[in-house]
Amino acid sequence: MQISTGQIFQRGADQMSAQKSKVTEMQAKLSSGKQVLRPSDDPEQAGTIQRIKSASARQDSYEKTLNTMNDRLATEEASLRAIDNVMQRVRVLAVQAASDTATEADRKIIAVEANSLRQELLSLTNMQDSSGNYVFSGSKMRTPPYQEDASGAVQYMGDNNIMEVAVSDQRRMSVNRPGNDVFTPVVREEEGKAPTRIGFFTIIEDFAAALEDNSGDGSRRALNEVSQVVDNLSLSMANVGGRINEVQRQFDVLSDTKIRFADMLSKAEDLDYARAVTELTAEMLSLEAGQASFAKITQLSLFDYIR
Repeated sequence: MQISTGQIFQRGADQMSAQKSKVTEMQAKLSSGKQVLRPSDDPEQAGTIQRIKSASARQDSYEKTLNTMNDRLATEEASLRAIDNVMQRVRVLAVQAASDTATEADRKIIAVEANSLRQELLSLTNMQDSSGNYVFSGSKMRTPPYQEDASGAVQYMGDNNIMEVAVSDQRRMSVNRPGNDVFTPVVREEEGKAPTRIGFFTIIEDFAAALEDNSGDGSRRALNEVSQVVDNLSLSMANVGGRINEVQRQFDVLSDTKIRFADMLSKAEDLDYARAVTELTAEMLSLEAGQASFAKITQLSLFDYIR
């Protein structure tokens, strides 16, 4: 088999070019700090890295959802505390009006404040979160939940739907509580009449009417019903407090999950610098040896043997 000088030069050039490409690739890896520069370098490893990145990106989305929930729950809690304060004041007024010592003039003065507190409650129950969504409207977030009809009576205009959002790959949490669940009606029992469920706006309206009529019995009935409303509000505040704690616990879980994915991504993607430098040194030595060998081989000729 005959090997021409041209073949020797071509083969040597190819080998050195391949070796130089390895050195260049190792230098690029060291520069980027990544194990895989292109998916074609290691398709399986590249696929693993992409899956980890996708999972990590989902955690960021869940974190945004939890932040939104946290803001909404904080608004709900603040609204409920303010409503509870108003109802506590209404109860104080009902105690005063229910007293046998209260005069007609006293009750009329109390009626003025009771009507003012009703308007304050109307504003508080139509509280909006930072996104402009009504907190107590159910899924009808752009509709004010409590509105006055043509007769002036307050009606619930929301729905009873509870919305859920994903807060992890395996868990969903409820975002809201409809107004009918938060402000539960009380049962009014009157002699000779069937028990009826009465909303707290109606309770205050009837209380104000009883005050205008100088009715001690109506004031005492209002005191009993307002006390029930206050007790129900305590349960609602406990509920929102529990959901706030639940969100905080999910934040902790999410934080641990993000740390775990970051560690997995680092192991799959980041370069081992010590090992890479060793490999680069070995490749450069191999390239230098190849270049030296090629230089010596190309200097040989038949005349070196016949001198």
